[in-house]
Amino acid sequence: MTELPLTDAEANALHGTTDSDTDFKYHSPGEASYFTEGQRQRHRLLTLAKAMSNSLRVYRDGALSFGVRPGGAGDGGAVYACEGSAGNALSDDATNYIYLTSSDLAAGNTVTVNTTGFPLQSQTPHIPLAKIVTSAGGYGCDDITDLRSASALALLSAMTAADANTLVAGSASNADALHIHSIAGLDEAVRFFLPFLQVEGTNDGDGTGSATIQVADPWTGDPIAGHWRIRCWISTGDYGAPVAQTDFSVTTGTQLRQLTADADYEVISDETGKVVMNIDTAANATFYIMAEIDGTIYRASIYISGN
Repeated sequence: MTELPLTDAEANALHGTTDSDTDFKYHSPGEASYFTEGQRQRHRLLTLAKAMSNSLRVYRDGALSFGVRPGGAGDGGAVYACEGSAGNALSDDATNYIYLTSSDLAAGNTVTVNTTGFPLQSQTPHIPLAKIVTSAGGYGCDDITDLRSASALALLSAMTAADANTLVAGSASNADALHIHSIAGLDEAVRFFLPFLQVEGTNDGDGTGSATIQVADPWTGDPIAGHWRIRCWISTGDYGAPVAQTDFSVTTGTQLRQLTADADYEVISDETGKVVMNIDTAANATFYIMAEIDGTIYRASIYISGN
């Protein structure tokens, strides 16, 4: 994507003017206090940068570690001043997902990291901060993907302030009309027909690995027993098309249909709702396991090493 800069004429027209939104003054050519004005501009720029862009920013502070800058965040009616943290450990040869939970906010100097992905907000409310891809014992600044905007620009499901106030302080009948009932108010038989998939990858370190796919309750995360038809495939791209490997086959569950050999299958889970796929690759790389149930696709990344 290319962003067009100001033309020469547009830039020159700013000489000696002041930006109305920030009170930022543009230099005039030959200005006697050029250096002093330059320091004022740098101070103003740093002040603007620290206001939001540096708050809770993830940065590199070691070969396999990271830090989080201080910043503020809210959790419902509570506002926390997080002091930040440094020297947080990363897993090598993996995509590391970094986020803040309610307990992290309360502690003020902790952060949560995993290599499986950000949790569902409905199960673990959190603030995503970044993801970092590591390889061969380290990573670069460009391997940090800043994800703070996912919270700053999140959809709020069209809830208005009046709706929120009604839920908190309104009558029981109004609250019932506005919110989805908790698990206690939803019949278990209905929840049984709204499954989701937990997908996890394991690297055995010898050029092989496995992918475990578990049918689970969308509210509690508990396994749902029963035989389920699941489509699963392996790819070298995130949500990519199937790519055949040395071996990709069913070890737990029953193969129903082969769509692409060593790449793409329809599988019937075992009686516990679980499918396990064996993985054997010819190269050290990150692979993606996609699993689909009822038209919804879930995925996990796995780095296979030891070839």
